[in-house]
Amino acid sequence: MTLTVSPEQRWAGILCGLAAAFIWGAFPVVTRLGLTRTPLDAYDITCIRYGVSGLILLPYLLRHGRRGLSWTTIGLMVVGIGAPYMLVVAQGLALAPVELFAVVTPGSMILLSILISARLFGTRLGARANAGTALIIGGVLLAGWHSFAGAQASPYAYLMFLLGGLLWAIYTLVSKWSGSDALHATAIVSVCSMVLYLPVYLANRGLRILQAPLWDIGIQVVYQGLLVSTVALFFYSRSVQLLGASLGSTFAALVPGTAMVLAALLLGERADNTAIAGLLVVTAGMLLTLLPQRPRPLPGAIGQPTPRPPGPTP
Repeated sequence: MTLTVSPEQRWAGILCGLAAAFIWGAFPVVTRLGLTRTPLDAYDITCIRYGVSGLILLPYLLRHGRRGLSWTTIGLMVVGIGAPYMLVVAQGLALAPVELFAVVTPGSMILLSILISARLFGTRLGARANAGTALIIGGVLLAGWHSFAGAQASPYAYLMFLLGGLLWAIYTLVSKWSGSDALHATAIVSVCSMVLYLPVYLANRGLRILQAPLWDIGIQVVYQGLLVSTVALFFYSRSVQLLGASLGSTFAALVPGTAMVLAALLLGERADNTAIAGLLVVTAGMLLTLLPQRPRPLPGAIGQPTPRPPGPTP
């Protein structure tokens, strides 16, 4: 049976997808703003993100539990997009402009998800997805060349963003094959990161974070703890519900461009032609890999579909 979507529902789905892309695209901008223009550092922002989101989602997780997920699966999900991921990409954002993150981390996440899936499950993609993969590789390499050639970015930051893409890919794969929905996966990551990270943070730093201006803390509380962890997820899930998973997932391709535009508006970071070229190449590659397609398993391999992120959770 074909699901009929009214024009009003379609527009609502599009607006929800755009809202999710905007919030997620603002992640590197708000994070870099906190790292470079306030007394907060990567450890403080990580504390805020998972302290707040963990408290918000704790009642949900207590009500629904693990849902049969193994501790190994939970551990990989937490490492993939929890406190370790946040610390890694924040180290990069403290040293490099948003444009480098916008190209390298989302692009390498999709690229590595495809490569790991092909290695573990024998998935073979069609010509369009292969072309998209080639474009992503080209864009990420272009950004790397731009970084190592002595532009504004740091080679160390480039490596941190690549590592962030790898961690994000691990989360994407594990959450996809665990069968966990986006909200449940987010609750697990947020609450477990809170439980594991906050005691270590408080033991080493105490409450010194409260010495920062209340406005600076408040921005990170609202964005990191509320918007990116829960509100954006609601918008994304609603978009997928109204438009379907295939079309809804394509909004992920808007995240890099959104990040670069917001960085120019809010941080004054003007991307040069090389960075813009890398962004366009990676975005085109993301669109090609995210659009609907039929993956073909290799002969004798376990046929599994190429993973699609449950949402471009940064």
